[in-house]
Amino acid sequence: MGQNGMMGSGMMGGNMLVSGGVPYSPNGSQVSLEQASNIAKRYLAAQNNPDLELADLEEWEFNFYVEYKEKSTGTKAFQVLIDKYGGTVSPEMGPNMMWNIKYGMMGSQTGNMTLAKEQAMASAQQFLDSRLPGTKAEDSGMFYGYYHFDVKKDNKMYGMLDVNGYSGQVWYHTWHGNYIREV
Repeated sequence: MGQNGMMGSGMMGGNMLVSGGVPYSPNGSQVSLEQASNIAKRYLAAQNNPDLELADLEEWEFNFYVEYKEKSTGTKAFQVLIDKYGGTVSPEMGPNMMWNIKYGMMGSQTGNMTLAKEQAMASAQQFLDSRLPGTKAEDSGMFYGYYHFDVKKDNKMYGMLDVNGYSGQVWYHTWHGNYIREV
């Protein structure tokens, strides 16, 4: 790390993101919500899969969060992040890559999930009660291999987490920052 680098903030050399090496816009401008929506739609079109559709687009402090789902099943397919400065799209880290048995890169389980949604909800809430008292897990859908939950505090969006549909392991999303809004 150079003297301008700050490991904790994800900066290296004062102008590059450590994850992906995407330079910040020199004028400090950010991708707008409308631009992010267009990027998400172009990304969908590039998948060349007519069964997929945009399911959710949220703006967070550090990125735009996007979910795609299958039209035929209603099951959520995968999640991506859009960089707020460069507009680059990348697969969301964590469960999206590690637990997604259909669209992920490292899925190793097969067959139906062994954990019922109610069990996953209980695991999610137990995790929140022990680490973020005053927050509540709300069902936000199922992906192939895991359940996704919005985390609410005072009935407002606070964060999100996933629960593995086979092991019950909880993975809290620490990379979004504060919630801003949803399309």
